[in-house]
Order: sequence, then structure tokens, then C-alpha cells
Amino acid sequence: MGPVMKKRTIAIVFALVLAGAGQAALGAGVSVTLRAGYFFPSSSLFREVYKSGPIFGGELTVPLTGALRFWAGADLFGKTGLLQVTEETTKVRIIPVYAGLRAEFGKKGARPYIGAAAAYFLFHEENPLGTISDSGLGLLARAGILARLGGAVWLDFFADYRACTVRTDGDDPLEAKIGGLSAGAGLSFRF
Repeated sequence: MGPVMKKRTIAIVFALVLAGAGQAALGAGVSVTLRAGYFFPSSSLFREVYKSGPIFGGELTVPLTGALRFWAGADLFGKTGLLQVTEETTKVRIIPVYAGLRAEFGKKGARPYIGAAAAYFLFHEENPLGTISDSGLGLLARAGILARLGGAVWLDFFADYRACTVRTDGDDPLEAKIGGLSAGAGLSFRF
């Protein structure tokens, strides 16, 4: 992905987040969620080096119409592993920033939902062989259920799938598949 495309993608994601934040000022069903879960990478090479690990994140959800919601957030996955041949320490950090739509069903204390979002993945890896900082576009799909704890506080149980392949430029380009499954729970505050 060239520098112009990266700038455009960042601008689009930023505009979507600002639009959601503007809607948040209107209130009425806006929710903020703090989440934690576990990430299971789909790439066997990635699993061999880093295994699975915890993720942390936050989200903003804004009602649009009926069951439809604007949905935006970011996650953080950071892990230390060992290179396969040399067994030297290597560190990775993946931050997906996403925005999309989700639909919530039901009106009672339990609300199932599904959602899909465009995601911009920031990828950073450091080891004795070098440092790679790159980014790429991907997708994030999620299913979950919201369960009311009381008042404006909800529990959010989720499972999602993220897909992204990051490719470096140059004479010897590298490719990293940084997608996979994740599941966890969050605490949601609805205003």
C-alpha cells in the first residue's frame, strides 16, 4: 500500500470516528465499552513464534436507526516470542482501528448482535534481524450478546474474526498474515 493510500485510509477512519463522536454528543443509547479477550492467530507461522495471547480494547457504539448502530474502536495485541531458528527474542504489536455497522436485536435484558467493520491494522515487530513497522487494510466481523447488569451497565460477550495481510515493499518483500479469531468480554456503559 502506497503512502497516498495510507493517508486516505487514515483520513476515512478518522472521519468515521469523528462522525460517531459527534453523534455521541446527542446521547440516547450511545455506549462506551472496555473489553478484554484472547486472540488466536490463524497463521501457523505466527502461532509458532508468538502463540495466542490477550487483547485489550475500547469501543464506541452510536444508534443510527432501529437496530442499526455505528460502531468504532481499537484493540491492542502485544506479545514476546522466540524466532524459530535462532530462538532470539522477538516482539510484536498489532493495533486494529476499526469502524463499521452492527445490528442489535431484542429489547430486554439480553441483546444479541452482529457487526462488520473496515479495519486499519498497525503492525510493529522488533527482533535482532530488524524492525518492521507497516500497516494494512482488513476486515473485522463480530457476533455477541449484551446482558444487562443493572441500570446503564451491560456485559458484552463477543467472538470476532479479523482478516488482514501486511506486505512490506522493497527488493525482498515480506508478508505477515495477522488475522485470526478472538473472544472475550467487556463492560459497556450506555448513556
